[in-house]
Amino acid sequence: MPPRNKVFDLPQEVREQLNEKLVGSGFQGYEALAGWLSESGYNVSKSSVHRYGQDLQEEFEEAMGDVRKTTELARAMASEGEDESGHLIDATARIVQDQLLRISIAMRKAEHEPDVAAKHLSSVTKALADIGRVSLSQKKWAKELRVEVAKEAAEKAETSMATQGMSRDAIDSIKRDILGIA
Repeated sequence: MPPRNKVFDLPQEVREQLNEKLVGSGFQGYEALAGWLSESGYNVSKSSVHRYGQDLQEEFEEAMGDVRKTTELARAMASEGEDESGHLIDATARIVQDQLLRISIAMRKAEHEPDVAAKHLSSVTKALADIGRVSLSQKKWAKELRVEVAKEAAEKAETSMATQGMSRDAIDSIKRDILGIA
């Protein structure tokens, strides 16, 4: 097993600044970044910053690919009309759940201190619960909407059938079919 990358020994705030600088520079300029760290009092080699940057770039590109997929999915669903059944929310929730799962696996593999990993895992767990609540709320709303639409259709059908002289039994039977009542 290779030795732990020294970038992981940096304080969280410094690592976050490094991440921003890496993304901002297009994952280039590792020598300058190692120099910046040295000026800040941290002895991290250019090759350590480079290895860390390559891993971060891979994660970044994968995440951006998922964002592009979600955006294309949203466009496709918007072009088909309204998303009353919540397919977009479900698809987005699946992508986010996948990312959160990857994060939790990465945290188990990462060399964080246990209390820091536990805090992050708690945040991931909360995010998963939030996604579940959003998905359930959307499904409940969609079901309520379908029931409301069926009621309106049944009322309109009843009015139309009554004006055409249908029997009450036939009207009630058709209304039950529309409303899904056995």
